[in-house]
Amino acid sequence: MNKMTPQKVKLVAALVFEHDIQTAAMSVGVSRMTAHRWMKEQAFTEELARQRDAVLTASLESVKTSSERAATALTALLDVQDERLRRLVCNDILTRAMKIRELDDFERRLAALEKRIQS
Repeated sequence: MNKMTPQKVKLVAALVFEHDIQTAAMSVGVSRMTAHRWMKEQAFTEELARQRDAVLTASLESVKTSSERAATALTALLDVQDERLRRLVCNDILTRAMKIRELDDFERRLAALEKRIQS
């Protein structure tokens, strides 16, 4: 069983934000070959995936909290005097609404297929 040493933990942290293995390895003082060897270890890859997922989750939460403000600002632009801008905003809102409908339909159909498979 390969243990997560302090150096491995540092490399995982570096790789979360730096996808270039050589740069990440140099930043924590290990060779590129060592980094590649560690990346073949299950504990290392699982920890890297866990930490990258945590960063992505935090980023998505930030986007979620900003999306209501963005929707409000976009909707407010429906009242601008500039006809060209208003048309672009209308187009943007309608395009997004159609995409949401497509995704809802896809999720509904996928759920029906999964239910049929499980039966």
